[in-house]
Amino acid sequence: MKVACILATHLRARVEMRRQPHLKDRPVIIVDRSRGRPLVIDHFPAASNVAAGMTLEQALSRQTNGAVLEADESAYRREFHRMLLSLQRVSDRVEAAELGTAYVRLDGLEAMYGGEARLVTTLLNAVSRNLAPRVGVGESKFPAYVAAGTSQSMGSVRVPPEVAHFLAPHSVDLLPLPTAAREEMRCLGLHTLGDVAAMKQEALINRFGPEGQRAWELARGIDDTPLVPLEHEEPVVEHASLPFTSASLELLLTAVDTLLRKTYAQPRMRGRYAGGATLECVLYRAAPWQKDLHFRRAVGDWQQASRILRGQLEADHPQAPVEEVTLSLSGITGDSGTQLSLLSDLRGDRERRLAEAERQLQARMGSRPALYRVVPVAPWHPAPELRAMQVPLDPSGAGEMRPLSLPSPVSVREDPQGEPAAVQLGQRWQKVARVEDRWCFDLWWMPQPMTRNYYRVGREDGGEVTLFRDQRENRWFRQDP
Repeated sequence: MKVACILATHLRARVEMRRQPHLKDRPVIIVDRSRGRPLVIDHFPAASNVAAGMTLEQALSRQTNGAVLEADESAYRREFHRMLLSLQRVSDRVEAAELGTAYVRLDGLEAMYGGEARLVTTLLNAVSRNLAPRVGVGESKFPAYVAAGTSQSMGSVRVPPEVAHFLAPHSVDLLPLPTAAREEMRCLGLHTLGDVAAMKQEALINRFGPEGQRAWELARGIDDTPLVPLEHEEPVVEHASLPFTSASLELLLTAVDTLLRKTYAQPRMRGRYAGGATLECVLYRAAPWQKDLHFRRAVGDWQQASRILRGQLEADHPQAPVEEVTLSLSGITGDSGTQLSLLSDLRGDRERRLAEAERQLQARMGSRPALYRVVPVAPWHPAPELRAMQVPLDPSGAGEMRPLSLPSPVSVREDPQGEPAAVQLGQRWQKVARVEDRWCFDLWWMPQPMTRNYYRVGREDGGEVTLFRDQRENRWFRQDP
């Protein structure tokens, strides 16, 4: 068996450095308090005097200027899960070990990727560079793991034919044994794998039992542990860029509903159910935001999923303006886990009738979205085009959300005070008979700042029109509120 070990060391620290880049060069200690006594589970490079497994008191006594971060194991697991999914796109034989460690069976894949070197490069490129992955290749799992640990970031090491000689100088701490067993080995003078391999097998078995036999075999490069692949799971993913960067929760909820409709409309989801969802947001001048949700029962329609996600997002949502949203459904299954209702779904029937009407209209209009629903997202907003969105009715179509009441450029003649005196409508100029109302706003703090002076004017033909001067672009626009 030829196997590759993909190793992302200090995964927890790398996740935190990406989330909080301002702490990157500080001696940060990551602490887990879930077992009662706070223990160090990882640290940033600057905290060089600290090691995993220390108590917090020990760590701070060695690193007196250390800053403490509480562990966020769910975030670390999510990152590891993404790493595994990326590797599964390269091979269907991927095994997850401890956090940051994965194994891939290589037999038969070299020909597909043009040789072992290209296959290893593909595996490295499949993992985020932020995790600084490294690869070890060997004929069994433990030697490949040791080889990965000796490699440089984004590099690889191949175990040589003399496996025992290659393993000999490495520490017994690499052995997958209980901490107490490794400490006892060091007390007996067994500090390296070579020391363990030089012992008589019977002596180690007498002292350590089955763990002694396992240590002796691994130290000599004997590892017949099979690779147990994960079940391959390809999440159902949809992505949307918001029409404008906004902190409006209702706009985010509208985007989530739109993405839910699209994901559940995919052919892969017909008659199937999702066990959970992941929502990722790209924020304006802030670190990316992510939320994982696990459904108590598998969900087979977007409306039910929407109710769950809305409840969660109303309690916990991004605190910075959102630019992009990505939704992933996971845990796809053919079983719902719930009893089907015997009552007719009136709302669902109406949705299906409207969707069928939309498809017929699209057939006549060249596949362009024909029907939209209007969704208020920020009715309080002073800019009319940011108050409501048009959302395509057909979830499987290519249409995106788009704002209503978009302003259009217009030619205006100004009076000496800079107010509109005449406006060109079509090919004709019409005089402004009177100014019915004036108002202005200056939203300088927004991601796309707005400074506008509005005028609702009466034309000489008796009609009315709303104009505004964009003070930042020094241009006139017409807009219907």
